[in-house]
Amino acid sequence: MKSIIVKKLKPAYRDRRGVITDLLNEKVNHVGLITTKKGAVRANHYHKLSTQYGYILSGKMEVSTAKFNKISVVKKVILNPGELITIPPFTVHKFKAIKDSAMIDIISESRAGTKYESDVIRVELK
Repeated sequence: MKSIIVKKLKPAYRDRRGVITDLLNEKVNHVGLITTKKGAVRANHYHKLSTQYGYILSGKMEVSTAKFNKISVVKKVILNPGELITIPPFTVHKFKAIKDSAMIDIISESRAGTKYESDVIRVELK
C-alpha cells in the first residue's frame, strides 16, 4: 500500500509579475475549494478508487491517517500554507483545522452523481 506524501511546493517560475507554482501534473476529475473553521473536522473516511490531493492555501491543518485495515495505528502530520498532501486509495484520513483554513481539494475520480459516495467509506479516526 502506498503511503501519504507531503511536500512543500516551490515556484516553477518567478518574474516581476509574480509567481507560478505547479500544484499537480496528474489526471483529475474534481477540483474544489474547502474552507474550515478552527477546531472543525473534515473527512474521516477513505476512498476505494480515488487519490486525493490537498493544497493548503491558508491556515494550518492537522491530518491524521491510517491504513483502512489498521485504523488503530494513526500517523499525524501538520500541513501549512504551500504544502500539498497526496493521499492514496485505502488510506483513512481526517483533517482538523488548527486555524481557520482554506484548502484546494483535488480528487482523481469524479464527484458527479453518486460516484463520489460509492467511492467513500466512512471511518472515524480518534
